[in-house]
Amino acid sequence: MVSGTLCIIGCPILEDEIIYSLRTDPDEKNVYLIDSPPAHTLKKKLELNGIPFVSIDEWDFDKGFYEIEEKKFNVIVIMNKLGLHSRPDELRRTIEEQMRWYRDRFDAIALYYGMCGNAGWDVSKWASKILSIPVFVFRDRKEEVCDDCIGVAVGGHSEYYAFVRKYTGMLFVTPAIAENWDDFAKEMNMLKGFDVLGIHSVKEMFALFGYKNMVRLDTGIGISGGVLDKSFQHISEITGLLPVTAAPGSADMYPTERLYKDAKGSLRQ
Repeated sequence: MVSGTLCIIGCPILEDEIIYSLRTDPDEKNVYLIDSPPAHTLKKKLELNGIPFVSIDEWDFDKGFYEIEEKKFNVIVIMNKLGLHSRPDELRRTIEEQMRWYRDRFDAIALYYGMCGNAGWDVSKWASKILSIPVFVFRDRKEEVCDDCIGVAVGGHSEYYAFVRKYTGMLFVTPAIAENWDDFAKEMNMLKGFDVLGIHSVKEMFALFGYKNMVRLDTGIGISGGVLDKSFQHISEITGLLPVTAAPGSADMYPTERLYKDAKGSLRQ
């Protein structure tokens, strides 16, 4: 029987992967969600998927929340704001500070993030020298860390490069990106610096670089059907890009399944 406390620190773009991990885990567990603005959509998805959880006020948690049964299997989920992935230095600093701050409160940490511009950053190796608990990240079958949310979605580092070669010069969009497009584009600040060229819309920017298509990469988790179609249509109207559906089999859940399995496996059995 598994016991101990696993902390999940996640990006909203990868919240569907968090839901998938919790939903497919057959073991009994206590799920706690730190109730902060970035966690609001995850909270709704936990409810929609019938995953029982307890909300903890973020201020109460930071001051010290100890109402957890240590002999049970506990999962505490902490969500960060969406925009961190667009600022690699801030992302890395924030994640490392969080892990230092929480290191004495958990038995393991699962990081639902890619490197997102931090090339060569293997936070598991960093943690092994700084922290007293193990930290796990998305890895592929070759033990390489996944680059970002697209790398996670297609199965890893090598698969990502193959995917880029196949769909060169296209915008990659997963259901999570489609669902959060307006906030995603705003945080990415896509038009920064383009005003000097007289470019004032995302459509003009993509046209400047010769982009004509976006790749619809359906991971099989998250929004689907008509909701997904509507979201892609919304992006197409804003960007002027025509959707191209990724080939069947492009998505691969291996990094997600491995991350949760490895992190949970490090707890007391």
